[in-house]
Amino acid sequence: MEISSNGGGFFDNADDLLSTIESELGPEAAEALRLSRERRQHPRELTDSESREFRTALDPVLHDLRMSGAIVPDVREQPWDDDPDFVFGWIESASSGLGIRIQLGLSAAERLADVADQVQEWEVEELAAEGRPATWPECPEHPDSHPLTPEVRDSRALWCCPKSGHAIHPIGALGLSSLLVVVASG
Repeated sequence: MEISSNGGGFFDNADDLLSTIESELGPEAAEALRLSRERRQHPRELTDSESREFRTALDPVLHDLRMSGAIVPDVREQPWDDDPDFVFGWIESASSGLGIRIQLGLSAAERLADVADQVQEWEVEELAAEGRPATWPECPEHPDSHPLTPEVRDSRALWCCPKSGHAIHPIGALGLSSLLVVVASG
C-alpha cells in the first residue's frame, strides 16, 4: 500500500491505518491503537474505587490552582488506558487536554507530587497560551522568576523552591498562610 496525503490525512479509513500499522510495526501496535480508538469512542466511567483514588490525588492540586488564580481545568473521570497499576483520567480546557495517570504502587505523598507535576506541566502551557506568566505556582522567594516544584520530603508532598531548596507549602495548601512551612532543606 502506498502512503499518500489525502487532503491533509494519510488514510481513507481506520482499517487501512490499522493494516499498515500491523504490517509495519506488528500486531501488538495495531491492537494497542485499536483499543485506544475504542476507548476514545466509547469511554467508560471510573469505578467508585478508581474515582476515589483519582480525586484523592487530584483535588489538592485543583485547590492550589483555584487559590492561586490559575486556570482550573475541567476533569473527566474516563480512563484512557486499562493498566491495573494505574488510575487514568483527563484534565482539559477549551484548547487542550492532558491524560493524567496515578500510579497505585506509590505512597499517597508520591502520588500527590506526581499528579502535581503532571498538572503543573499542563498549567504552564495553558498560562503561556493565554499570554500570562508561565510560572505556576510562582515561587514567593523569587517572584517573576520560576515556579515551585513538587517534591516529597519526610513522607509529605510539598511545593519547593528549586533555587533555595526551601519547602514553601504542602501541596493542597496554597493560599492557606497558616500552613506556610518554609523549611531549609537538609
